[in-house]
Amino acid sequence: MRAVAVGFVFILVSLVAIGSGSYRELALRWAPIIYQGAASDQDYITRVDFDGDWVGNNNWENQPTGDLSAYVYYSVTETETHYFIFYSLFHPRDYEPRCFPSLCHENDLESIQLAVRKDGSPYGKLEAMETLAHNRIYLYVADHSVKPGFLRVRGKITLEEGRPVIYVETYGHGIYGHRIKLKKGAIVYRPGEAAEVPEGIPGEATYALISIYDTLWQRRDEIGPGKLFDQPFEYRGSVLPAAFDGDDWGEDKANTPWGYPQALGNRLSRGDWFLDPAAALSYHATFPKPFSHNYLFNPYLADLGLSGRE
Repeated sequence: MRAVAVGFVFILVSLVAIGSGSYRELALRWAPIIYQGAASDQDYITRVDFDGDWVGNNNWENQPTGDLSAYVYYSVTETETHYFIFYSLFHPRDYEPRCFPSLCHENDLESIQLAVRKDGSPYGKLEAMETLAHNRIYLYVADHSVKPGFLRVRGKITLEEGRPVIYVETYGHGIYGHRIKLKKGAIVYRPGEAAEVPEGIPGEATYALISIYDTLWQRRDEIGPGKLFDQPFEYRGSVLPAAFDGDDWGEDKANTPWGYPQALGNRLSRGDWFLDPAAALSYHATFPKPFSHNYLFNPYLADLGLSGRE
């Protein structure tokens, strides 16, 4: 109990020192420029409740009539040495020109994570980026000071307007930090205060940030058919949903931010990539020292009564 109490003290101290609004400002500063492959409006990014409800298994049907304004989900955690900034892109449909159960499924949430070193500047120094494309996590680095670990380095982070650039597949929506061929056309999404719907393909739009902690995390107990989530799993003694509830084509195929099972090796558990990013990224890559595992702000572990691990 003492370790948990200490964790809460660190969180309170961090909030007083930084201010909760600054975490959003930090996420906005490093929010990526997104090159989204697009064959139709099924490739537009949006929010999970785009159809006005928090039900997972009606999103395929509601995609044609829902509000497709552009949002990107974000989360920030902080250790003594780093900020870890997580971004998730939601699509109501993962699809192909011709759908089969093995190819298409309802709901799609692909994500990226940034490791930003606290260097005394207001927003820190970007050191590494990881992107998720289906069953793999890809590691990219800002320079050669970050070395391979469990993952090999796929290349350098591309910057545009001082922001990392990501490329998102048409249809399947896997995310990469290197340029890929975007089938049909592309939408260029840039971060801003307004959540816009693209006027067409090709096109451009701004996206707004929306907090994972204030939205999806607060509904983590809504598990079961006809609810938001499904496929419960145990994370260090707590039951969490691994997937969004989905019935069309593939069943329950879209992972939650804390439900990804990729790149676990022999040291990580499902959930660590989001919930304990210091442990996950220090396993995936070799960072220059110092690299702290001591969280100053991690509301997810605090809510679960947990602390980070080496």
